[in-house]
Amino acid sequence: MVIDFLRDLIFGQEKMADRGNIQMEFAVQIRGEDCVDAIKKTLSDAGSISIDADKGSVLIETSVPWLDIHKRIEATGRRAVLTGFGGQSAVSIVDHGNELTNVRGVIRFCALSSVPGKKGAVIDGTIDGLSCNSNFQLNVHECGDISAGCSSVGDVYDSSPIWSDEDGRATIRFVNDRLDVNDIIGRSVVIAQPSVGVEKERRLSCGIIARSAGIFQNYKKICACDGVTIWDERNKSIAEDAKRETAHAASL
Repeated sequence: MVIDFLRDLIFGQEKMADRGNIQMEFAVQIRGEDCVDAIKKTLSDAGSISIDADKGSVLIETSVPWLDIHKRIEATGRRAVLTGFGGQSAVSIVDHGNELTNVRGVIRFCALSSVPGKKGAVIDGTIDGLSCNSNFQLNVHECGDISAGCSSVGDVYDSSPIWSDEDGRATIRFVNDRLDVNDIIGRSVVIAQPSVGVEKERRLSCGIIARSAGIFQNYKKICACDGVTIWDERNKSIAEDAKRETAHAASL
């Protein structure tokens, strides 16, 4: 009986550990076996990895936040772009209603199950511009109407706590058993400062939740939005990051 109990306990812990694992696909500029070896080495402890050098694709199943995987790949000297995230997926670009706060980021949702209507999602992303070492709320709101910024998105549909680090960044990765990814598409994400005493909750930034590409659904060289290559898009992102860092340094 004790042996059976221990076996069931260990098996249950393994299954729980696997619950937060999702597949991510990155387009990576790979040139030769040395590049492949460097990427394999930097991701060796992150999960199960598959690399297609001819296609320039890195596929990994992991519980590590996507931004950390992205940083590890680019630390090897190769540029990388996230092109697929799990199966049924959604994404919110959180950059509306933030004129006074400059809080912004990206939040991704990935269904834990392929069964339609079954709840459970991995929530993964980063939010920047927060006050340091503080707690906030990641709220999913009823609707995606951001015509009046974050004040027109309706009531809170779901809420989860998040925390910022010493740099004012919240790195987010957790499992939410309450959400059905398909059901939240068209709603909105709001990053909020919790109410304290008589002070009401303050909405810092928001964004509409849209359907996003899953694994192998968006492997393209051209960005549909403006016709540039994904590497042009990556260069734009690098330039914008540099601008933000310069502005931050100037304000110190």
